[in-house]
Amino acid sequence: MYRRLTFLFLGLLLAGTIVGIIVPAGPGWDFANFYDTGRRMAAGQISDLYHPESLIGGQPPQGKLGFYGAPISALLYAPLAWFSPTWAMVLFKIENTIAYFIALLVLYLHNRSFAESDSESQWRFAALFSGLTLVYQPFWTVYRVGGQTTPTVFLLLALAMVCHVRSRFFLSALFVVGAVLIKPAFIFAPALLVCVSGWKFFKQMVVVSALVAAISIPLLGWPIHAEFIQVMARASQESYPWFYNSSIYVVAENIRILANAGQWNDALKLSTIAVKVAALAICVYTLIKSRTLNLPEPARRHFEFLTAIVLCVLVAQTVWEHYLVALFPLLIYIAAARHRFRTATLGLATAIFLLAAWQNLILISFLRAHLHFSTIPELILIGLIKSAPLTLTAFLLLRHHQDMFQSYKAPAWSHANVHEVVLT
Repeated sequence: MYRRLTFLFLGLLLAGTIVGIIVPAGPGWDFANFYDTGRRMAAGQISDLYHPESLIGGQPPQGKLGFYGAPISALLYAPLAWFSPTWAMVLFKIENTIAYFIALLVLYLHNRSFAESDSESQWRFAALFSGLTLVYQPFWTVYRVGGQTTPTVFLLLALAMVCHVRSRFFLSALFVVGAVLIKPAFIFAPALLVCVSGWKFFKQMVVVSALVAAISIPLLGWPIHAEFIQVMARASQESYPWFYNSSIYVVAENIRILANAGQWNDALKLSTIAVKVAALAICVYTLIKSRTLNLPEPARRHFEFLTAIVLCVLVAQTVWEHYLVALFPLLIYIAAARHRFRTATLGLATAIFLLAAWQNLILISFLRAHLHFSTIPELILIGLIKSAPLTLTAFLLLRHHQDMFQSYKAPAWSHANVHEVVLT
């Protein structure tokens, strides 16, 4: 039965991605951002990278969204300029799909060793993995917005995690830095890993960062890098309400932006700061607790890496729906090793998967068009629903981290078996 379910879910997954690629949704959304960036690079308009309304070769841009990647990452999108917008979007979505599929394969191979080892249990996990992938809404958002770079970042983080577990710190640092160059919002991942992963990882991170700087600055010039820093400073102050945002701060943003609660601004800002401090404190607390236990080193590095990428979305002021793919490595590990977790922890992880359905852009657009959330209670309710996956993840780390530590007593985490864990 589980074998048939696995192939059914995989077939539905493949059919869904084909539909997502074929349906011409999102030409003026996120796709336009990366297409215009590629056109600017191909036209040699490096100084216009962060000016979305500027003409490109004398022609109007495809969209008006700002570019937030590091300057050197813009080179990745230059090949899109070789194609018309229609074909470029199709190719971009195909690249997204390939990146997702490879990342999911990496995570499946990494996690299947933590499931029970008999044949039926392995097929049960295969069915569970494919089924959860199918229903996890954040994976599907990229097809609605014309394509995104999140799948590539997801792949880089999956590869980095596997390398980090194996102490392949140069590759780990290389993949993490690549992810941050594409999406600087994930800068907290290397920042935290540098603090907890020891001197060897720190040295490799310095080497990789220096190599990137030595290539990027001479190639593109310092002025565009200085402008990038200014853009990042401004972006860190930007905030969005619930229909664009899934962060744990979205309730305060709803009230401040949609209710025009000018008299509450100071209180709302303080509440946001308090929540950020609390989110950081939860991650630091769980990491300190892990240090008090005699965990196998690969297990410790695994927990540190998962905590680092979860921290990125917990502290981000704005979390686009597709950013929640960062939660998947943690959730799928719990699914794989579910026989070692308590019912309460499994129920919480299941709730996160189910509530991720509220990240559906079509559903959100419908609610926004037909239900006018304007009163304080309404804004609080929709904000709590939209931020639920992240809020519950923070609660999971705080109250159920002991289950995570207990799961690391599995034989698969022993030093003798770690290479088999990550490669087979």
